[in-house]
Amino acid sequence: MAEFKRQTFQLSTGKQIRLHGNSFFINRSLEIGEGFVPNIFSLFDEQPDGKPSTVSNPHRLTPEELHELADYNIRLWLDLKDSIRSNGTNNPKVFSRETIRVADNNSADSVPKKKREKPNSNKEL
Repeated sequence: MAEFKRQTFQLSTGKQIRLHGNSFFINRSLEIGEGFVPNIFSLFDEQPDGKPSTVSNPHRLTPEELHELADYNIRLWLDLKDSIRSNGTNNPKVFSRETIRVADNNSADSVPKKKREKPNSNKEL
């Protein structure tokens, strides 16, 4: 079973990934990166001046909203697994760029665009 230890992600195969922070991210195109700024929901450890540990939740997310965030990320990770099964790891199709383009185009189409009018080239008065 994979686990984190001292900024190292250790896989069950023995392979280790050294991290600068303590988390991974996955975006809508299924690309994976390292996120080292826990700025959505995190823990501030006990401070040297004796202040107790506190939870940081700057967006005041409710438990339901945190569940939704987790479900969204779980879905992306499951999509990645399905895509790797279908396409392998060397095929660019493993990434869902088309899904993003379609989603971005649909959101752009939902906002009506104004047509630019041609300047009046009639010099008659």
